Amino acid sequence: MARAAAITFSVLALTASAEAAPASCGPHDVVVDYLARTFQETPAGAGTANSGGRVELFTAPKGRSWTLLYTGPDGQSCMIAAGRGWAPPLPGQDEDETIKPR
Repeated sequence: MARAAAITFSVLALTASAEAAPASCGPHDVVVDYLARTFQETPAGAGTANSGGRVELFTAPKGRSWTLLYTGPDGQSCMIAAGRGWAPPLPGQDEDETIKPR
């Protein structure tokens, strides 16, 4: 009986924390609006994936944050990576030169 109560409590705790966290996938316009409102991120680049979907990079002013978003042919978008300290390539920088992470 105690084990069943512990399992029930664990499931409830996990469900509550999952509901508190923002979803990482959703309709494209909803996800883009979330990035703009929450992080002030705007589109910085995009490309077509081999799967037929679209990959977009969103960045915040002064490199505070960035998010890589994948949108499938069905219009569903998922945040596939995010971080801080975005720095664009320097003007005149060769393609083989990379900016080292901090």
